[in-house]
Amino acid sequence: MTRAKRPRLVARTELRRRWRTMKGNTTQLLALGFASLMLLPFSLGGVFGAYLAGGFVAGSETEPLIEWARMAFVYGWIFVVGFGGYRAYAVALRPDNLDGLLTTVSHRDVIGGLLLTELALWSAFFVTVGSAAAVAFAVGAGSPLTIPALLLTLCLLLATGIPAGFIIALGVRNAGVRSRLLSRLRTLFLALLGIGYVALIFTNAFASVLEPLYRALAPTPIDWFGDLAAMGLGIGASPLRAIGAVGFAGAFVVAAIVSLSRLAEWLWYADGVHVTHEIERSDDGSPWFGGLSRVLPQPVFGVVAVDWKRARRSPVSLSFALYPLIVLASPVVTAVQTGEIGTSLPLWIVISGTWVAGSLFALNVVGQEGAALPVTLLSEAPERSLVVGHVVSGALLIAPVTVAATAIAGILSPHSVPLVASLCVSALVLSIASGAIATGIGVGFPRFEAVNVSRSTKAIVPSVFAFAVYSVAVLVVALPTAIAHSGIAGHALASFVGIDRLAVGLGGTVVSTVLACLVGVGSMYVARNRVRGYRLG
Repeated sequence: MTRAKRPRLVARTELRRRWRTMKGNTTQLLALGFASLMLLPFSLGGVFGAYLAGGFVAGSETEPLIEWARMAFVYGWIFVVGFGGYRAYAVALRPDNLDGLLTTVSHRDVIGGLLLTELALWSAFFVTVGSAAAVAFAVGAGSPLTIPALLLTLCLLLATGIPAGFIIALGVRNAGVRSRLLSRLRTLFLALLGIGYVALIFTNAFASVLEPLYRALAPTPIDWFGDLAAMGLGIGASPLRAIGAVGFAGAFVVAAIVSLSRLAEWLWYADGVHVTHEIERSDDGSPWFGGLSRVLPQPVFGVVAVDWKRARRSPVSLSFALYPLIVLASPVVTAVQTGEIGTSLPLWIVISGTWVAGSLFALNVVGQEGAALPVTLLSEAPERSLVVGHVVSGALLIAPVTVAATAIAGILSPHSVPLVASLCVSALVLSIASGAIATGIGVGFPRFEAVNVSRSTKAIVPSVFAFAVYSVAVLVVALPTAIAHSGIAGHALASFVGIDRLAVGLGGTVVSTVLACLVGVGSMYVARNRVRGYRLG
């Protein structure tokens, strides 16, 4: 095999491997189909928008249009580099059996094949939709010569943006394998990055982040892509800058190939730092664990201790419990922007805290035991220790936080103090009962196989169906509290019935408490029977 064919073979193998992996994961395949379905109207809207933009260009003054074109392609390049770098860090630079690949082909062939894989995936969308948009824009502008100029610019954008993203990702990973401090702080940094990204989405503050990048890149040859795309439109594009864009792209690709080869060599052949951890003493001797061991029965205490140790040693395996933060982001951002806390934020805290408390440990009672399940089932009264222990471990961690956050947000909101106290009682009861509600659902729809919670970490998490059923159950149980304490619905209900506002709030708390206890007791009864009669098959 010639040397030029090896990167193409690596790319074809990587594409086939990713497709087989996706076909084997039904959830991921459905998510991809749903995303494609959702992108379809946006793609069609983009093509139609390109047609309208072409018509706007044809009937407008020429002076500011070339600046807009340059700005659009600079921001486009930033987008490609940003998401291309993220994909390189999270997916592309972590192929399966990397050590085996490096024993058969050189690191240059491997990095070249991985780069070709990403270029092929990006091109599948950008070239198809981009071609349609280019044709629509040219038709709207009445300039057929714009079509090849736009297509060439899009190709150069990908040919330079994807390698630039790879270079950034390789630089970050090289720093990580050589710095002990960065290795220790990697999980924290990624968590902060994810929270910052979600915050940017809800605050629409992308301009404040992207504008400094634009100002830094506008004086560079990247700005010349706008001139190349605008050739044939007659809006003042510079032919010299257009030719310079092509030359810059060629020189950048050559420099990127050399840089990628060297960075990949440094990363994949490096020994790297090793973070060593001291052997921990048993937490059973700490005052906190000692107090729990005296209060709780020993089998239940053992389950609680194991749950907490697993959470501390592998917090990424509990990342699914962060989903409610997405729901809380919008009211929190609104409160920060306005400087006022509305009546809805405490309600969202109650619902989110209730969801987390039950799902954290109790939503997969049998499945999360993993290889220890046979030993657990052979122990004395496993149904009691497992079911009760998982409920207690989640409630002790999350219920105090939920109640405290509800109280603080409620006091700072327009709610009266007695109504806040009623809401705090609901928060306490629901946070404790949610674990009991989750046990029967988790036993009914267990998951035993580990799934990817990150590119390099697998963990046994609750099944998607269990998540869905549990979420509906939590919402139904918490609905009376939410309605009774809502600023709009609560006032309307009090006026309609003709009773005091506090009485409505207390009534909602009582109804939610009764529902939570009934559903929780029934769910725990089902869970204990299932665990008692469980047989390994």
